[in-house]
Amino acid sequence: MKHALAITFAALILSFNAPAGADATLTYELTSAGDSKTVKQFSMARFFVRIDDPAEKDQYLLFQAGKFFPLFSVDQANNTYTRLTSTVTPYMSPQSREHHGADQTDEQGGSKQQAETRQKQAAILKPTKKNRKVAGIECRVVEELADGKPVIEHCMANSARLGVTNRELITMARTFEMARSKNFGWLGTGTEDEEFISVQSKDLRDNRVLTLTTVSTKPLPQGYLRIPREYKEVKAEKPAVSTKDPAK
Repeated sequence: MKHALAITFAALILSFNAPAGADATLTYELTSAGDSKTVKQFSMARFFVRIDDPAEKDQYLLFQAGKFFPLFSVDQANNTYTRLTSTVTPYMSPQSREHHGADQTDEQGGSKQQAETRQKQAAILKPTKKNRKVAGIECRVVEELADGKPVIEHCMANSARLGVTNRELITMARTFEMARSKNFGWLGTGTEDEEFISVQSKDLRDNRVLTLTTVSTKPLPQGYLRIPREYKEVKAEKPAVSTKDPAK
């Protein structure tokens, strides 16, 4: 008899504790053309990253940048959480794994199908010979192209320059990728091989700028990268469907 085991990643995140000595926190500042500023703090340990905005103290995002890439919005004021990505249910039988595409994983924890999707969605990047320093970190200036023309100027650095592990850099690259797929407007990106990420990005069309301000490798508080067990799940609201005849 074939036994199927459904895995709920919310449950994994509810019980996850970050391993000691594998933490990093990258803080970025996003400045708009009108000089308004927002701060995004990315706290990471291996596959997990928590995204905080000081302007929204009661809420944060929790992202698992591994096999199935679930994203959660956590509401600390109401002790609830909402899954912002579709649910994936892998099964333990070989036939089911083959059917769901969950039996082949790359060395970084993602399926080969997801790796191929990342490759198709990767930004077209053109390195330049320019270097600069951002927050004391040396980086290479890279142009992001659209229709053959530069649209965003990035300054990119690797894990050695940032002083973080390769795993954390990959997690950050995938977080930027997720943000782009969700149209969060954070500007940052990673290279296709996930070995470099933006430490500064400037949109040449509207002058928005994302800049790394600090890097910390201090251990994160116990349980910082998990949803408290007592929190209840709230289903995401479905977008309203208009019943109005578009021809009228």
